[in-house]
Amino acid sequence: MKICIVAQTFAPQEEGGAEIVARMCAAELARYHDVIILSLGLEGDKVAPPGESINSDGIRVLRVNWHNSYLPGPRKPAVSKLGKLAWHIRSALGATSAKEVKDLLLREKVDLVYAHNSARMQPAIFEATSALNIPLCLHLHDYALLCPKSSMFRSSGNCEKPCLECRLLTARIKSSDGEGVTAISVSDALRQRFLRNGVLPKADWHVLLNANRSETLFHAPMVGRKSGTSERFTFGYLGALAEEKGVEDLIRAFLKQTHPEPATLLIAGRGREDYVRHLKSLVGNAPIQFLGFVPPEEVYKIADVVVVPSRWHEPQSLILMEAATYGVPVIGTERGGTPEILRDLGTGWCYDPDRENSLVETLEKALSIGHERWWLERDTHFPGIVGFQGTSEVSHYYQRLNGILETALAARNVDSA
Repeated sequence: MKICIVAQTFAPQEEGGAEIVARMCAAELARYHDVIILSLGLEGDKVAPPGESINSDGIRVLRVNWHNSYLPGPRKPAVSKLGKLAWHIRSALGATSAKEVKDLLLREKVDLVYAHNSARMQPAIFEATSALNIPLCLHLHDYALLCPKSSMFRSSGNCEKPCLECRLLTARIKSSDGEGVTAISVSDALRQRFLRNGVLPKADWHVLLNANRSETLFHAPMVGRKSGTSERFTFGYLGALAEEKGVEDLIRAFLKQTHPEPATLLIAGRGREDYVRHLKSLVGNAPIQFLGFVPPEEVYKIADVVVVPSRWHEPQSLILMEAATYGVPVIGTERGGTPEILRDLGTGWCYDPDRENSLVETLEKALSIGHERWWLERDTHFPGIVGFQGTSEVSHYYQRLNGILETALAARNVDSA
């Protein structure tokens, strides 16, 4: 079949978890199907102009016009509050042309649309697929259909329901009730959040954990490591240096712990310059190293445990799967989809971020085991790491995904008959 994979941002643009999954799914599905990528382009943008290109996997990338002042994505330009509001209003009204999308799908004779991070391309995708009777599969990674920031998180804390502003700004992009739509969620927690808020209530829902990394993408010597490599106990963090990620909570907890076991904290990632400066100002002379943006394996090959201290209800971080595949346990919050991996699969410890000193106590719990004993006792404390099904080969991720897509196409063909 011919599959159009939708991703509002796509390599060589900067990637987050959803973008990585979209790119990897495209490469894998292209082995069995005719695959094209539909993304957004902006006139004058050096990285992502409108038009057609070929990516590193030999797949055609077609970028339609984004009728707004700047492209969506993690690296947004500095604009005034008024400029940001205007951008969000324009996006909410629909900055992607449904006609342009429809014309492209017709021209390319697409059989199925498989959309990842596509909220900014709605309602155009809903309208075009519905008009052409093309089956639509949405692979949902965050809360973008409920919140323009996609996190349902403010400085004051998490939002259980969308505020008035979010309801207004997402009204059109979640206009479909899901009739005839297939929805894939990266965690059951994310699926439940959507359904509680009335998003896609009639969709055919599936939960597919992010076990999508191929073994060939890992450095073979590090997969399933069973021993420590650092001279002293090392905690690791990797990801965006942003408030909702909780990296500041981790730094403060590390500074607060008093266990005599010597320890180091490695922080890998990047963020807004002012916030990174703030984080570094907290450190003083403590053994905390900021590595900047580095390949994930640079942390996995050193850290004794990785910490995912998310303040927001993170649906399912790729780190949870990657770390366990490398043999490294994880400490994470009792929020979002994190417990579905750490607690339910036995690959890490969860702590309650709402309870004071909970993270401090969890760090000290690890230190009390000691650096030497940590790896000797790893399989006792984290039994799910042995034989962890975190790669696509072991979990049969792409076979399951392909089955979902083929079922969606078959269902639409039956309805059309």
